[in-house]
Amino acid sequence: MEDRNVGINLIIDGMSFSLTVLASEEPYYRKAARLLNDNIVLYKQQFGEAGVRVITMAALDIALKHVKQRDDVGLSETLHIINDLSHLLDDTLAKKG
Repeated sequence: MEDRNVGINLIIDGMSFSLTVLASEEPYYRKAARLLNDNIVLYKQQFGEAGVRVITMAALDIALKHVKQRDDVGLSETLHIINDLSHLLDDTLAKKG
């Protein structure tokens, strides 16, 4: 089935954003908006009603978590490859020995 575009409306920090997104990605947009709103609430408690500063810190927090997760996944993949190569080397040495 072909993915179609749908119109959605997201509310972020009280502001309405009308977007056209792929139907399959709509849940991700909604979860992302919810995550951003949750972070905005936390940073409003810390900085007060500072507008751009609050949104910037909320976005930085989310971006930082994303970068850390990507690095962790990259490290995990690298360790998996090293483990596979180690087993291959062990098998090869066992056959020669």
